[in-house]
Amino acid sequence: MNQREKKAIILIALGIFIALLTLNNDDLNFNPGNSDEINLDNEYIETSAVSGIIHIDNNWTAAKGALICTGNGIYSDPYVIEDFVINGGASESCIFIENSDVYFKIENCTVYNSGVTIDAGIRLINVSNSQLINNNCSSNRRGIFLYSSDNNTISGNTANNNTEYGIIIHLSNYNTVSGNTANYNEFYGIFINRGNNNTISGNTANDNMDHGIFLFNADYNTVSGNSFNFNNNYGIILERSTHNTISGNTANNNEDDGIYITISEYNTVSGNTANNNEEDGIGLARGHNSTISENTANYNTNGIDLYDSDSNIFSLNTLIGNDVCIHEDEYSEFNVFENNDCGEDDGIPFELIILISVISGGAVIGVVILLLIIRKRKRI
Repeated sequence: MNQREKKAIILIALGIFIALLTLNNDDLNFNPGNSDEINLDNEYIETSAVSGIIHIDNNWTAAKGALICTGNGIYSDPYVIEDFVINGGASESCIFIENSDVYFKIENCTVYNSGVTIDAGIRLINVSNSQLINNNCSSNRRGIFLYSSDNNTISGNTANNNTEYGIIIHLSNYNTVSGNTANYNEFYGIFINRGNNNTISGNTANDNMDHGIFLFNADYNTVSGNSFNFNNNYGIILERSTHNTISGNTANNNEDDGIYITISEYNTVSGNTANNNEEDGIGLARGHNSTISENTANYNTNGIDLYDSDSNIFSLNTLIGNDVCIHEDEYSEFNVFENNDCGEDDGIPFELIILISVISGGAVIGVVILLLIIRKRKRI
């Protein structure tokens, strides 16, 4: 046996030994799923050809050793899981990370066909310091699921056509959810359930069978600059939630209300657009002590609708072309309405001005123009 053959035998034996160590690691799960062959080398990862599940339970060193991730888990050099295509086999989460506080990223992965219980395309439990960036988490039960996880970033992901939620934040605080797309989900596009101090901005959640975004028992969150349009049930709904800021969103063309607040108080709703919804632009049911200002809610059944809601302030809202500008039921009291524009004319109606112009001819044109300039909208 020559020297080259001896070296080849040693390398083969070493490779088999390393493979056996990886297979015997009970904490690290990397399952091939439906793929015929898995090759965990860098070249294979870069070609996005892996189809299986990843489960990491705070054993990043083993994951790195198996070439599932790169990096060192620190702020300047996080662990990175990227460019995987993973089929959950309808039985498990595609990527499941738990009990981790190191810095890591999951980036540019495509995950689909996750399990049917509490699984998701990407599922995090008791995790902080993660970034989920530009992943496609469509066609799962839940696209992205954070549970008991704080200080994470979810940005630029797609979570469409899931059988429950696009993105769910449960018992999780201080997370940032920005620039994601969560359309055509069977429940909610984005669901914040018992989560506080989260920032939800610049997302799109349209055409979901239930709501664009639903905040339930969620306090001190900021929802800003999002689009919740087109055939959601409610565009934005808050239930049993306090001290939230809802600003600069669009909630148009939904099947019920654009923005709906129920059994909630001390919320601020400002600068939103809620037009062309089948019911109310902005609805409050048992909503109290909130400020609703500078919103546009046009061409709905009701611009603003109040049921059993007290001590709210409504100011500087534009409420034009609704069947009813502001509806307040007999159980609502102590609400303040200031300078809301209902779009109706004080004095001479616009139709009468036009009629006078037609009958009188050119001599009245100057008067008509003057009246058009000085006519005021009805403000409540």
